Amino acid sequence: MTKETLVMFNPVPADDKRFHWPRQCVWLKLNGSWPLKSTKDFQSEFYTTENYSSFLYILWSWYVILSVGVTIVYQTAFLITNFGDIMMTTENCCTTFMGALNFVRLLHMRLNQNQFRRVIEQFVNNIWINREHHPQVAHECENRMNTFRIMTILLSCLIAMYCVLPLIILFVDVGWNAPEKPFPYKMLFPYDAHNGWRYAFTYAFTSYAGICVVTTLFAEDSIFGFFVTYTCGKFRILHQRIDNIIPDSYELTRTRQNDNNVQRIFEKKLNEIAYDHNKLIEFSNRLEHFFNPILLVNFLISSVLICMVGFQLVTGQDMFIGDYVKFIVYISSSLSQLYILCWNGDDLIQHILSTSMSYFTLLQTVYNADQEEDYNIN
Repeated sequence: MTKETLVMFNPVPADDKRFHWPRQCVWLKLNGSWPLKSTKDFQSEFYTTENYSSFLYILWSWYVILSVGVTIVYQTAFLITNFGDIMMTTENCCTTFMGALNFVRLLHMRLNQNQFRRVIEQFVNNIWINREHHPQVAHECENRMNTFRIMTILLSCLIAMYCVLPLIILFVDVGWNAPEKPFPYKMLFPYDAHNGWRYAFTYAFTSYAGICVVTTLFAEDSIFGFFVTYTCGKFRILHQRIDNIIPDSYELTRTRQNDNNVQRIFEKKLNEIAYDHNKLIEFSNRLEHFFNPILLVNFLISSVLICMVGFQLVTGQDMFIGDYVKFIVYISSSLSQLYILCWNGDDLIQHILSTSMSYFTLLQTVYNADQEEDYNIN
């Protein structure tokens, strides 16, 4: 029985020590969603330092999930109480549904750690593109990740606004002794949360839950985009190898002493391409299987939010400019997120489909060469 150490599961390609995950993935680790190396020996060696730390990390991850769930309950209680007010309902649904979406995401990643670990491991072993070997494709992949960096900045500004603005209102306008104090979101509590240490604790508790929600949103979207972007890059490399297989085979022989030698090299290269292609298909299927439930919930909740916010923007009356800005931010973030996810998914589908065209072109080239040879013999 092997002894496992507690370290975040962070494999590195053997031929590229400069490999690194997107910076947004730090938040998946802080939120308890990143897989550990192994938990097979956890119960048998409970009192080792590594496994005790592993237990604390898992406990922290469940605390994050619980804090998000409790905050959603507080928001839902407020939503039910004020259901008659359309604008209040719309605004509350935005934060509640976003919390519900990322509650599902956190729970999904917590319950599927082994599956997530296998996706990470296969990406490092079969998908990552070394910049020294394929500088142009690697550079294109890095540039495409800029979209997720921009999305990260915008969402960070959004949660900062929610956490800081109520404090400004508290100290500038309302005052510490006010009977009702502002919170980051509209919530209804089963206790008096507006006085003394209870207010400070509740504010910190719900604020951090919101931070976990938003950071999970952009971190998981970023790693999904990271996986898809480099998979597409790997497909582009595969297409280049298919297109150049014949001239590369002749280049290796250097002299055309006999056609059998060229044919053996051609078959060897074709087998290598087929092996790598199978690995790409295997990883794409694994990626689809892992992210499908999350993406389904994401599309359902985003669709409801877009309809609700759009309806409020069109039919709302006596709305302040701040309300318009808030709703426009929500509908813009939902639409942009759906666009980015659909764009990446469609790009992967197109690269998979274009592979068949590359194979067809290769077969046509071989067939035409054989036909020409038969014609010359006759």
